[in-house]
Amino acid sequence: MWGAAFVLATAAIIAWFEVPKLVRRRYHRELVVFSLLLLLGAIAGTLKILDVPVPNPGDWVKVILSPFGEFLQKLFE
Repeated sequence: MWGAAFVLATAAIIAWFEVPKLVRRRYHRELVVFSLLLLLGAIAGTLKILDVPVPNPGDWVKVILSPFGEFLQKLFE
């Protein structure tokens, strides 16, 4: 539980320092991307600390690209 609180506190501290700079420079798109990536990282870190099973993105890539790989194998046989 303390680990999850540490991850969230770290994300809050990072946002505390970085968001005002982005707003001051009017980097609105960068602010949106930064916020999404920080949120995804904080969520992933919190889930990992709490031992929640998270699917591996590599498995998704394998499922999506396996038909293409099979097609190439049949093409070059």
